[in-house]
Amino acid sequence: MKISTKIIALISLLLVVLAVNGIISFGLLKSVSSELHGVVKKDVALMQTVTTVTKHQLQKAVIFERLRRIAEELAYQQVSPARKEHLLFHTQLARKDFDALAKEGAINIVNSKQLITESLRSVKSPRTQEDLVRVQDILKEIEKAHIHYDAMAGQIFEAVREGRYEISVEDIDQIHSDERKLSNELEKLLTQVQTFAKTSEINARNYELTTEEFLWVVFIFSFLVGMGLALSIVSGINRPMRQLLKATHEIGGGNLEIKLPEASRDELGELSREFNRMSSQLSEARRRLEEQSEELRSNLDLMAQQKKDLEKVNHELDRFVHTVSHDIRSPLMGIAWYGDFLKNHHFELLDKKGQDSINGVCRGVERANALINDLLALTRISRVKNPYAPCETGKLIEDVTATLEYKLRQNKVDLSVQPGMPVIVCDPIKVKELFLNLMTNAIKFSSGRPDVQPAISIRFVETDAHCEFIVKDNGIGIAPKDHDEVFAIFKRLQGAEKFEGTGAGLSIAKSVVDDHGGRIWIVSDVGQGAEFHFTIPRGLKQLEATSES
Repeated sequence: MKISTKIIALISLLLVVLAVNGIISFGLLKSVSSELHGVVKKDVALMQTVTTVTKHQLQKAVIFERLRRIAEELAYQQVSPARKEHLLFHTQLARKDFDALAKEGAINIVNSKQLITESLRSVKSPRTQEDLVRVQDILKEIEKAHIHYDAMAGQIFEAVREGRYEISVEDIDQIHSDERKLSNELEKLLTQVQTFAKTSEINARNYELTTEEFLWVVFIFSFLVGMGLALSIVSGINRPMRQLLKATHEIGGGNLEIKLPEASRDELGELSREFNRMSSQLSEARRRLEEQSEELRSNLDLMAQQKKDLEKVNHELDRFVHTVSHDIRSPLMGIAWYGDFLKNHHFELLDKKGQDSINGVCRGVERANALINDLLALTRISRVKNPYAPCETGKLIEDVTATLEYKLRQNKVDLSVQPGMPVIVCDPIKVKELFLNLMTNAIKFSSGRPDVQPAISIRFVETDAHCEFIVKDNGIGIAPKDHDEVFAIFKRLQGAEKFEGTGAGLSIAKSVVDDHGGRIWIVSDVGQGAEFHFTIPRGLKQLEATSES
């Protein structure tokens, strides 16, 4: 049986036991409540009747005693008319009080009789029915005595009112006899009420004991069955879990060949089978990893050798570039000297075509020299690794602006920089070169439009992933089809021949952005100026970079 099934069975059993316990307990408690309700409704009500009738009877006896004294005074003494009128007035008041007490007592007796009648219809116990019939008979006798007493007293009140003031001894004896009879019947009723109360108490106690015994039996049964199922579940879980824990320690120690028993058909058996499958997969993965590690080790050795060879090639390439640049510069310097000599000493002796030739030679030498310088700069930018450090781009742009101050003033450029430029982690030397090339490019192409005030703006946008910088000018613009070509080395677009430069500046800018893992692109069209966007990723670490030489 599965563990989940065992747990469900245990919970179901406990719920059933709890439901049965609750139903039976509710029934027993309802019986106790009914018994107590009977005590309150029947016993207390009858007790109240006894108390009320007794109290009223005592009050009526007092009133009757007052009436007798008034009658004696009126019959045996000479009273004045005023005194007589006063005594008769008090007789009327006494009659009203007597009638009110008689009426209230009669109502209590009638209510008690109705209560007993209702109880007889609902009670099923023969003994209880006999007791109720006895009470009913007592109430009838009380009612008769009460009526007879009230009638006798009423006759005496009426006789006094009509002027017959003498009360016979027989009437007084009859009144006293009715009082004694009523008192006796009330004592019988009181005794019966006490019997009812005692019986109700015994019944309630019996129900309580029965309920307590039943609850104890249910509790012991539930406890034993629950303990049995719980021990079964715990024993079914504990042993496989110890085996699983031991196997886990074995795998942690490197023994991937450990296996668990798979005979069990419960969840732990499924767990054991999955564990064994995992162990097999880990063993296979370790074997493949060892093979890959060996292959990686061989590749690392090969890469180390290739790195040494590459460093050697880079070193030879660096020497070659410097040697070639030096070898090219030597004849260029000679050509430049001869051109300057001819221009300074024989320029006026030449015709127009000769003068143009001399100027062409000088411009060609300057362009070739600029190409050599840009080639060396591009080689240095792509190979040199400077340390990354926090850089205040606002301060860096101020340094670039100071470097370009002459060109900015010469071309009357309106430069605006967004306040609060961010701090980024980068290669400050290369990023300064990046801004220098972009701003130089912007100055050059925004100053070539007639009747247009050159304007350059630098702003930024920050995101969680990077900082984006935008260098915008109002120059001649770039056609969308040429946006990718402008970053090629020494690439000059059609229509830009009249502007000085070799076309290496944007190649250097792209190399710097690529070196930082960012992206550079252009938003522009012909005659609409150009926006150069580039990003510097966040999260670049401040590391000590190395320089390859």
